[in-house]
Amino acid sequence: MKEGIRREYKKQYDASTKKIDVVDVPEFNFLMVDGIGNPNVEEFKLKAEALHILSKAIKDYFKEKMDLLYLISPLEGLWDTYDNSQFDVTRKKMIKFTLMIAQPKVLDEQTFEMIRESVTLKKDNPYLIDVYLKKFQEGRCVQMLHKGAYNTEINTTKQIMEYITIQGMKLSGFHHEIYLNDPEKNPVDKLKTIVRYAIEEDGV
Repeated sequence: MKEGIRREYKKQYDASTKKIDVVDVPEFNFLMVDGIGNPNVEEFKLKAEALHILSKAIKDYFKEKMDLLYLISPLEGLWDTYDNSQFDVTRKKMIKFTLMIAQPKVLDEQTFEMIRESVTLKKDNPYLIDVYLKKFQEGRCVQMLHKGAYNTEINTTKQIMEYITIQGMKLSGFHHEIYLNDPEKNPVDKLKTIVRYAIEEDGV
């Protein structure tokens, strides 16, 4: 059976549209790439593609070297709009973002650099060289599933913010999105996105 982050961490990578969950998110190994601006432009798509290209290469490497079989993790995004409590996906020009995909724990910096160097020689994507490996831990978080178009996500975000206020919680991280399915392969009304915010431990 193939391993996978969504199978191993079901609470963290499963959410409901009907209720807000509080989850503890451990440290994960991520491939990351940064950017600024409109997520609808070609640069954003190419950066997401770079992460998928490298993730596939890493998967193939560990399958060959260690007979490790696993499912590639979903694309995720951290969004810095300078005011998370007023996050609005329509304010796109100055949004800072970090796209990322979780990787196996056995992946280290040396192996990653070797794989990236090999892939860069074979694939025509200008952002492969900008991808980096980093450990990231969010800790206590609140999250909820959004179904539908990304530009209607503000409705889910507002529900989360109301919950945080009522519960007396304090934000400690950026607006976090986890894309559970591919917008290129699914109709807009079928898109599934987990919206997550890290909170301070003493704010619960």
